Amino acid sequence: MPFQNFTTSGDRFFPVKSSDAEYFFRIWINNSTSIDRVISISKDSLDKFRGYFAEVGFLTKGKKTKQYYKQIKIEPKSGFDEFKIKLDNLNLLDLTNEKGLDELPLHQPFSSYTVEIKTHRKFNSFRFDTYYPYKGEVAEKYGKIERLIFEEFDLPEYFKFKK
Repeated sequence: MPFQNFTTSGDRFFPVKSSDAEYFFRIWINNSTSIDRVISISKDSLDKFRGYFAEVGFLTKGKKTKQYYKQIKIEPKSGFDEFKIKLDNLNLLDLTNEKGLDELPLHQPFSSYTVEIKTHRKFNSFRFDTYYPYKGEVAEKYGKIERLIFEEFDLPEYFKFKK
């Protein structure tokens, strides 16, 4: 088997903060469903990028519930290097949790995002909410993150349930 640097890649769900990767970006996406979507992009010590999309959650049919997990390799449309530049331009290391959407109506689906980013020894984690699909107002700095993710990845193509 060829050498792979598994301990520093995005192959596993371990805390980004504890990763030995030179660069690690992870975003957890919950679109008002029982399935969470996770995008992990990492750059290991061999200077190689890896990208994964995973779905984790529960499927319910009647009274039966079963665990669901799927993982596939992905790559940003603009390529890993360009995507990293776009993320760096959003100053993710400086963002904090959003206060939240106070006026969420009960019938309006919304998305919750948790972002983890590590570059060298610097780490940040923050959370924000938007409407799903994005139609309302949200702080521009968070809206840019959501738009970038949906522009760079054909997420609905990967989803277990498609509209």
